[in-house]
Amino acid sequence: MKLHELREFIKLVNQSSIEELEWEKGKTRIVIKKSAPVDVVAVNTPIQVGEVENGYQEAAATAESVDVAAEAPKEVTQQVMSLGVGLFYADVTVGQTVQAGEKVGRCTADALQLSTDITTPVSGIITEILVVDGQFVDYGKALIVVKTQ
Repeated sequence: MKLHELREFIKLVNQSSIEELEWEKGKTRIVIKKSAPVDVVAVNTPIQVGEVENGYQEAAATAESVDVAAEAPKEVTQQVMSLGVGLFYADVTVGQTVQAGEKVGRCTADALQLSTDITTPVSGIITEILVVDGQFVDYGKALIVVKTQ
């Protein structure tokens, strides 16, 4: 294994949510582990009972005054998420129409010789590309926004 390949493995683990990576090829075996994450303590802020009751009353008054039939249909958007770790490259542009299941990009990890096609779960129009070509992405990162039709 070459030094630049090992550096790529370390970079992938460091920039992702992966805690441990184990890779084996032939007689070569690599194990990379991250240190344990730091615990974060959440502090609960007490809510005054009067504030909660006021909020319920305001919500009820608002709900009564809204005419559901008169509301215009809202635009529904869906984000296309990354299914892999690596460098993202888009195959679509803003304003392009796509069909459900259509390939909209790919995620590649050259050191691992992996490439994952990214497909859209819905049909619609691409309204935004959230990641620039060649940017490192992690599992579950929002990549593209699609306005459904």
